[in-house]
Amino acid sequence: MALRLEVAELTLASLDAAGADAVALFVGPERPLQGLPGLVDWRLAGALSRALRAGTYGGGAGEQLLVPTQGRLGAPRVFCFGVAEPPGDEAAYRAVAYRALDALLRAGSRSQITSLPPFGPGLAREQAARLWLEAALRFATERQVIFGEAAALRRELAAARGELSAEVELAPLAPRPRSLPGAAAVVR
Repeated sequence: MALRLEVAELTLASLDAAGADAVALFVGPERPLQGLPGLVDWRLAGALSRALRAGTYGGGAGEQLLVPTQGRLGAPRVFCFGVAEPPGDEAAYRAVAYRALDALLRAGSRSQITSLPPFGPGLAREQAARLWLEAALRFATERQVIFGEAAALRRELAAARGELSAEVELAPLAPRPRSLPGAAAVVR
């Protein structure tokens, strides 16, 4: 089976339309949370911010946090991976990607909502996309919804797919099917 990568703009509407078995976030030192971690924190009513404020999770290198979504997202659980300093070289970036995807695989995840891990000035976005794709292929991920600037992501991931000669399907976000609300009693 080929890996399916769906790219999506970083908006609440896209986040609400995405579905997977896990959300993978990369949390660095920025406060308040930015990007996908900030949107997810918003949907979780500040659960990530509370963990950071309480000191139960600091977002430091190697730190991990698992948070249930309680139905507030299209995935039942959120995995936070600490990134104290954005990796500035390929080896460090690869280590961040491998650590996260290995943890997700060990937790039984085959589909994730995520964004590319942050990277330092020593790496270009094209390199980050290639390293992420290598890791996703290595750790048997079946599907990922990657948030960011969709057109640029699609271009960078397509280039990485060609460079790696990988069997990868690139597509726009496919909204998850939503069931209609069940019948309920009318209260007058």
